[in-house]
Amino acid sequence: MEYKRLEIYVWWTCNHKCTYCKEYPNMEILWNKKVTKYDILKLLIKYKKKWYNHVSYLWWEPFIQPVFLDALKLWKKLWYTILVTTNCSTLHIDNQASKFLPYIDELILSIEAIDKEKQQIISRTKNYVIWDKVFDNIKKYWNWKLFKANIVITKDNLKDLFLIVSFCINNNFKEIAVTYPDIDLDYYGKKHILNKVAPKYSDCVNEIINIVNLCEINKVNLKLPDFPFCVFPKKDLEKYISLTDDYDYQTRLNIFQNTIEFDRWDLKTTEEIPRQRSHLKWCLWCIYINLCWGVSIYYKKLYWLDEINHITK
Repeated sequence: MEYKRLEIYVWWTCNHKCTYCKEYPNMEILWNKKVTKYDILKLLIKYKKKWYNHVSYLWWEPFIQPVFLDALKLWKKLWYTILVTTNCSTLHIDNQASKFLPYIDELILSIEAIDKEKQQIISRTKNYVIWDKVFDNIKKYWNWKLFKANIVITKDNLKDLFLIVSFCINNNFKEIAVTYPDIDLDYYGKKHILNKVAPKYSDCVNEIINIVNLCEINKVNLKLPDFPFCVFPKKDLEKYISLTDDYDYQTRLNIFQNTIEFDRWDLKTTEEIPRQRSHLKWCLWCIYINLCWGVSIYYKKLYWLDEINHITK
């Protein structure tokens, strides 16, 4: 059966306000939007008739939504493969995990910190995820197909990345993404981005190289989304091309092939380059331009660009 994935933006609410999250402006606009399970059912039937078979939920923290359980049951009755991304702020609660997890096929856990203080700094809340209980519940209630950790780099966790990845490996993750953050200069402003969100690419490289070596030793599939691979050592160029080619690159290709459809409900679609990235002038001479989205459109307003080395024949 042909792989056809539907990405649904439904409930724009979250119980975190993470320092790096560029979607918070949208959440503030649509915070009180009410969605019923019947709204969702109509949407799913519409795309099932078009032979969509995989659904990803882009609605920030789904487990806090009142109709999420009903929605999961509807999706499962229509034989969708279900991917959910979560901050796990409720999955350490036994009666929550036992209700939801049996209906989920693929799970991505957002793990930006493992100690309480750092979690609360990055999430800008008093929430605290008890990770040991999360993993206990996952073992009890879930038969996984895809089990992945996504770690967004911030100024606050940059020096902890190796420790966080080691923690994930020790808890049986075989799929890990270490992701450079989205940058929204218009919303958060330059001071917040520089202080809390985005380190220079060059500040990340040594940490990333150590993580790459660790994952190779432990046979973990590591991805580095949103990094331009030309900031890494040229001697390992082919390896870093493959490491920075995560879901986003596949999604970009599929959008052009019309095999993925986005339904943003009340949000207006734009013709932006995905994730607000662009090629620099010298990127146009790079022989790998078709494999890279380039840098954030705001990056050059934050840092010098001498770390970007285009690769010519």
